[in-house]
Amino acid sequence: MKKPFDEKTLPLDVRKQYKENRKVPCNILAYLEEHYHDEQMENMQLALFFSYIEIECATTVYVDEVGEVLKKARARLERFSESTQVISFLRELEKLERLEKRRRNRLDKLLTMDFDSLDLNEKKDVAYELSDSKNTECKALAAQYFLKLYQETKNLHYFCNYASTLYRSGQKREAMEEYERIVELFKTEAYPDKGWVMMTIHADRMDFFKEERLAFRKHWESAKTDPYLKQVTCEFPGYLGYLTSFAEVSLQYGFFDICDELVTLLKKNKLPIPPKVKAHYGG
Repeated sequence: MKKPFDEKTLPLDVRKQYKENRKVPCNILAYLEEHYHDEQMENMQLALFFSYIEIECATTVYVDEVGEVLKKARARLERFSESTQVISFLRELEKLERLEKRRRNRLDKLLTMDFDSLDLNEKKDVAYELSDSKNTECKALAAQYFLKLYQETKNLHYFCNYASTLYRSGQKREAMEEYERIVELFKTEAYPDKGWVMMTIHADRMDFFKEERLAFRKHWESAKTDPYLKQVTCEFPGYLGYLTSFAEVSLQYGFFDICDELVTLLKKNKLPIPPKVKAHYGG
């Protein structure tokens, strides 16, 4: 979606948030929801910006929220419907609404059917859709569907998705056990994306053990020496959220070499540096 707003006309605090969090729109949305409310929104550019960020987050993070977000955006913008800028944006919104309605109707139909009765493409669609849900119960169900897909196809990609989705559903200890199985499978089975999978495994391990100082350090060292990670272009730990979290944890534990490296990556990715970390570096 094209940016419908004029950045220069946004309030100074919003411009600052946008500049610091362009790559993490959910941070911008959280700020907007805390500081601005629809009934007080008389600034048309701000209304366009709010709607744009909200839709970006819905379509890239939790896709089960898309329909409601599009309705909210339309209601917010209709008070400015005489503006050609808003009219143009509402036309784009109509296209998204039609696509979302078709997607949702198809998914709702598939979800009422027995998973085992679906064809392979339908099973994949259901599993991926549920894995992108905000609801952890949906993620847990997606994990089980990915496992069924692996059992049906023997495609290791689905088993990797199963383990990762299991972690994100909150079943973290179980995921750790499945990650061990993946590590063993990688020793004997061909798979084109081992580096990316191992990136996720090492990062999730550090997240899982972030309350344990020595284990946190151990898994950092393991990741930095993993030969699979040399195959990927992304720098460890990959996830933007983990960059921030691990920087805070490494500072807390006094692992300044880790913190130095993560701060460098935060700056490189133009991400906000956590306040305590920023204060430590005199910024």
